[in-house]
Amino acid sequence: MSSTTPTVDAHGERVQGMFDRIAHGYDRANRLMSMGIDVRWRNEAVRGLLPETMPANPDGSRRAAVLDLCAGTMDSSVEIHRQYPQADIVAGDFAEEMLAKGAHKLTGAVGERITPQPMDAHDLPFDDDSLDAIFCAFGVRNVSDLPRATAEQARTLRPGGRLTILEFFRPTSGLSRLLHTAYNRTVLPVVGWAATGDLDAYTYLPKSIGKFEAVQDYEALLGEHGFVNVSHTKLTMGMAWIVRAEVPR
Repeated sequence: MSSTTPTVDAHGERVQGMFDRIAHGYDRANRLMSMGIDVRWRNEAVRGLLPETMPANPDGSRRAAVLDLCAGTMDSSVEIHRQYPQADIVAGDFAEEMLAKGAHKLTGAVGERITPQPMDAHDLPFDDDSLDAIFCAFGVRNVSDLPRATAEQARTLRPGGRLTILEFFRPTSGLSRLLHTAYNRTVLPVVGWAATGDLDAYTYLPKSIGKFEAVQDYEALLGEHGFVNVSHTKLTMGMAWIVRAEVPR
């Protein structure tokens, strides 16, 4: 199955097609390449996604509205549900094959709270001020127009809404550059190819890290789009980062 969700440019179309191609082995590749560390990273990033108490309607019907953006096979969506079982979660991705491959995870209460929905990060199908939180794991570096996607996140979050990004940012320190270089030239392409049969995808992905923003530059971009309380957490000697921000109340 190939995705039908429109993309903003040729780069987006290529990335969309790439993720459709590797969807069948994506989860297996992630577990092997990270030795399971990506699960711990997700768990830590999801903590703090929502405040401990949410405002409620008088009849108690108010539930948090969360978007898992660039949701892929919905590992993050499932973890969000595990930590916030009363939240309504939309799992959005423009690679529809990724969502389809993760559909088996939506059983029981998980399936009642998580709704897969094809979408592009540059044109989110939500009203202004309608989301309590947006989570995005390893997705923002693949968007074609980062300022436009960031503006969409700011538009759709309610006052006080929270943005949480888990990402591989461009390394700046000597140690993190060394770790990234060694890993990206050896483990990532070999294991990715073995798990999916697609070497091109797993040579593109490390290149995308080198071309992406450093974490400080990304935080500055968030500030330019009105986000406040911007902070970051380094994971595993700078291999990955969590960036958190809020829309002003």
